[in-house]
Amino acid sequence: MTTPTDPPAPTLAPAPALGSWATQWAQVPEAWRRPIYAIYSAPFDQVFLRNQFYLQAHRAGAGHDFTPEAPARFGDEIAWWVWTCWDQQLRKIEPSLLAWLTRTLPAAIAEHRARTGRAPASIADLDPNAVLRQAVLTFQRRNMRLPSAGSRRNIRHVIEHLHLWVSVRCTDTPWWEHDIWDLRTDPRIPRRDHEPRHDTAVRLRDIEPAWLREGLRFWLRSALTYDLLVWSSAADRARNLGSQLGRFARDHGYHDDPLISTDPDQLRTVFLDYLEYLRSPAAATQSEHLTADTVATLQAQTQAFYTFMHDNAADAATATANPRWRDITLTHTALWSPLHAPKQRRRERELTWYATADLQRMLTYLDVLAAPAGHKVVLTKADGTITVAAGLGDPQAARIWLLQALTGRRASEILMLDHDPLQAIPGQERPTDGDPDTFVARLRYQQTKVDDVIPTILVVQAIVDIITEQQSWLKTTYPDLAPRYLFLGVKNQHRGQQPRSYNTYRTSLAKLDDCHDLTDSAGRPLRFTQTHRLRHTRATELLNDGVPFHVVQRYLGHKSPEMTARYAATLAATAEAEFLKHKKIGANGTDISISPSDIYEMTQLGARTDRILPNGVCLLPPLKHCDKGNACLGCGHFATDATHLNELRQQHAATEALLAARRDQYRRRSGRELGEDNIWVIERRRELRSLEAIIERLSATADQEAVSGAGTGAGRRLPLLQIQTRGAHQSALDKAQQPRTTDQ
Repeated sequence: MTTPTDPPAPTLAPAPALGSWATQWAQVPEAWRRPIYAIYSAPFDQVFLRNQFYLQAHRAGAGHDFTPEAPARFGDEIAWWVWTCWDQQLRKIEPSLLAWLTRTLPAAIAEHRARTGRAPASIADLDPNAVLRQAVLTFQRRNMRLPSAGSRRNIRHVIEHLHLWVSVRCTDTPWWEHDIWDLRTDPRIPRRDHEPRHDTAVRLRDIEPAWLREGLRFWLRSALTYDLLVWSSAADRARNLGSQLGRFARDHGYHDDPLISTDPDQLRTVFLDYLEYLRSPAAATQSEHLTADTVATLQAQTQAFYTFMHDNAADAATATANPRWRDITLTHTALWSPLHAPKQRRRERELTWYATADLQRMLTYLDVLAAPAGHKVVLTKADGTITVAAGLGDPQAARIWLLQALTGRRASEILMLDHDPLQAIPGQERPTDGDPDTFVARLRYQQTKVDDVIPTILVVQAIVDIITEQQSWLKTTYPDLAPRYLFLGVKNQHRGQQPRSYNTYRTSLAKLDDCHDLTDSAGRPLRFTQTHRLRHTRATELLNDGVPFHVVQRYLGHKSPEMTARYAATLAATAEAEFLKHKKIGANGTDISISPSDIYEMTQLGARTDRILPNGVCLLPPLKHCDKGNACLGCGHFATDATHLNELRQQHAATEALLAARRDQYRRRSGRELGEDNIWVIERRRELRSLEAIIERLSATADQEAVSGAGTGAGRRLPLLQIQTRGAHQSALDKAQQPRTTDQ
């Protein structure tokens, strides 16, 4: 027997070609051609999981025989699959599950022969659901009980994986004829070069009635082939219509006729019933009712399906082997009257952000995510208390989250970064002083949500360092891999040709959320899983810092200014609401007769640099000029509120200190006291009295409702948001520049 060898270097071995069984079988080395393995010896221990209970019942060094009592082809296909899992680094195999499957195959073959009248030639000929059913019966006969839900789920995964790979790789069947479309298995399926939902499969097998399953098969494969839908949209429509329209058709007896009716009035009545069903609790899965937007989406998808079938009736009849599609009527292109047509509102994500203080506390917990699994991490909470948390062992997820915070990119855009996503800026040398504020490169990301935008942004040294750190980690962790992407999945790397999935990233963040009790100022939990808030935070800070609107639009990758304008409008509305919340008072603590809304408009109209005050706003009309110098505290055009209370107290203390210092200087120089009748002392005393009156009034508002008063006059001040998010980016930069251990 040939001695087993390690799999070839993943970067050198091309993906197996699709084709006949003979082509696939010819690739299997001699040592792997029988399903008999010393599962705890190299190289077989690289594909089989170590199961202690299985080991107790089977000798460790012996060859473990997984040959089924079936035609030889079935054992060969199992051997091919095991070798492929090892060679392509697809998955680990639980030996007890494989043994269970081999015991099941004879019964599954017998059932197929009884049901169809012919013997199956391959595992691909079997119905996976039938194999699972026989697996349950086999377990029951062997153990005198039914398998647990977890055991059923595990054996189902093994059955489906084996069946899918044998069906796709070992037959010449076109990709659309398979009942499961999986991008990771079948490279023939049309797709974008970078598909963020690459780990999502289209499942047609369980869709009933048959006319709906075959109709969806024709529609979606046409849509993918001719670039009418992207992969994620196709998967969404298969899931939605297969579930909702399929259930409605089964429950109402529409098992055979895809047209349901050719009578216009009757057809409209049926689909009004369908609409009523969608709005009822029967259609809901996780809540009491589907949302109005979800109902509208299902309506639109249902209509799109029938419209496509009408426009391609002859081809649909041929492709589905159902001549009834030739009789589809024009009414099927308008299933609902205008009164009941889908009314989809534009879905707009709520703009929320992380306050700087909240983000700073969250950044501390990234150490827990990055630390080796079980490693103790000591954390200091905001209140000074010390806590210890166990590391989660996912430094990749920590870097992804930090890059989102620093760049404002969507999660998918960071997850799909190329292994080397940096582009040099012509004429810009990489700095040697480590200045994080120096632009050193452009970051190239995969833009899959919006077309026709330039998918690059300028990045600073700290971001370059994180990327370099991740590249070094990959080289150390997977020395034989030349990955296509910067971030890889936590297991089953697929030769580094698939990016890390969002699901595994979110799972790690959810574990981190379970480790902390962080809340915002309102007591709401802070969630690492809400990664899109990082994008909102970055956008908010850029706008608050005065970055031009078109630059923010370009940075965020917005095709039109509309979305960027939402950020600006939200900021403006929040700023105005916060401004109006506080009552204004004037010099010496007096009331102001001007309404708060008028004051706000005046400050916005007069937003000039000569009106920017440290402790309030100036109400002088925009076209007027001030000739009073630094005399705001005695000016009738001065207004302030409780948001400036700290500045006012600091100003009072500074004025008292200045007065004392001047008195001491005069005493040492002249030997006399500076009298209260001195004009300079008089003015300072007047300022102090005004400040004391203002501070007393503002401090008296125990409910913290804003009071009007003299303060700084910056008409552009954004009392809430500018304070909340200012410094957020710097906080993330500071975190990025902290030294990290080699384990991370």
